[in-house]
Amino acid sequence: MAGIVAVAGVAGAMFLAAEGRPLPAIVAAMLAVFFALFIAMLVPPTNVHIMEGDVPALVVAQKSRFVFPQVAYSVLTPEGESLALIRRSIVSRLGRNRWKITTPEGDRQIADAGEESLGRALMRKFAGKFHRRWESNVRIRIGYEAIGWIIRRPDDKGEFDLLDLSADTGRLLDRRIGVALATLVLGGEP
Repeated sequence: MAGIVAVAGVAGAMFLAAEGRPLPAIVAAMLAVFFALFIAMLVPPTNVHIMEGDVPALVVAQKSRFVFPQVAYSVLTPEGESLALIRRSIVSRLGRNRWKITTPEGDRQIADAGEESLGRALMRKFAGKFHRRWESNVRIRIGYEAIGWIIRRPDDKGEFDLLDLSADTGRLLDRRIGVALATLVLGGEP
C-alpha cells in the first residue's frame, strides 16, 4: 500500500510539474512521501515464537522497523541469545528472492539462500498462487556448496513446505537457523 501511495504521489508531482506548477508538485511529492512512511509505520514488526510442544524453542524477531531498503530478522534462543541475522533486500523481490544469513553482529556472512532460478521465480510470482507445481524451491548455500533446500513445490512423493538439510549441515550451520529461515520463507510468501 505504501508503494502504491508513493507511485501515485510521484506521478501526481510529475503531472503538476509538467503543467508548470512547481509548488503544488513539491507539495504533492512531500505528502506522498509522508503518507507512504506513515503507512509503513502502521505495519507491526514480525515476531515469531516457535514452540516444541509447550516449550519455546526459537524466536524470530524483526530487527529493522521498516522493510525498505532491507529487512533484518534476529534468530534468538528462548534465553535471548542471538544466533544469526537473516536479511533480505526489497530489490530481491523483483527477481529471485534472496536471503543472507550473517553473524548476530552482521559483520560476516555465514550462508545465503535463493530461489532455484529466475524463470522459476517469475513463474511462482504469476502462477504459483494458483497451483503448487509452479512454486520455486529455495537453495541454501555456504559459499558455493548447497547444504539444503526449502521445498515449496511438491516433490516426487508429493511432499512440500519442508526443510531438507544435508546430514553434515550441523557442523556448517546451526539447524535452528535453517528452521528460522524456512519459517520466514514459507510463512512470508504464499
